[in-house]
Amino acid sequence: MADLLKDEAVVLRKSLSADYDLSITVFLKKYGKENIYIKNGQKLKSPFITATEPFSWFRGVFIKRKEKFFIKEIDRKVPLGLKISSSADTFKTACEITDTFNRYVIFPDEKAFILLKKTLYYLTERKIPDTLLKLNFLTKLVYVLGIFPELDLCVRCSSKVNSANYGILSSTEGGVVCTTCSKQKTNIPFHTVKELKNLKVVNFKNLPKLNISSSYTAERFLMEHLQKNL
Repeated sequence: MADLLKDEAVVLRKSLSADYDLSITVFLKKYGKENIYIKNGQKLKSPFITATEPFSWFRGVFIKRKEKFFIKEIDRKVPLGLKISSSADTFKTACEITDTFNRYVIFPDEKAFILLKKTLYYLTERKIPDTLLKLNFLTKLVYVLGIFPELDLCVRCSSKVNSANYGILSSTEGGVVCTTCSKQKTNIPFHTVKELKNLKVVNFKNLPKLNISSSYTAERFLMEHLQKNL
């Protein structure tokens, strides 16, 4: 018995199958990550061809049969992949974002879906640097997944941490460690800790107002934090 379901989807990956078919990995707003097989999906006359490009968003009706999803119809689509692919740098950033999402977001999560959708939309507008959008995505993804690091209190002694007694930011321990608890040389500057706090709460429109000193340092920590805590 088949069920008809309405939902939104973002395309994470696309794989060709045989001569004319294809398979896409999507993240559905309500139902999470699914692999969808589309017969004749490579043909130009396919009604789904533009909607199934990586990074694209669409809304439609799905058929769920024996735990497998199929597309019945698409009533609205935004081919974000076409816009993103017009810039090599933006395409690379989008690939890194969707690869990270595909790897770490396992279960249905509407907040994670909205974060991914917004990030891809803003990438197409080119009003915010790609590196800043990626860093914002990683920061908020860590928060949405419930593993945001402790940045206010020492994870060992629970004392308040500020610029005067800040020691290190540890992905293994899940947050900041004060100088009393650790004599290890500072690995990440305190201003990066403050920037992560700001990125956690800032909305997309206000991102350009942030002054990020080194997105690479923060990004490296967040990726390490994801790897060790999921």
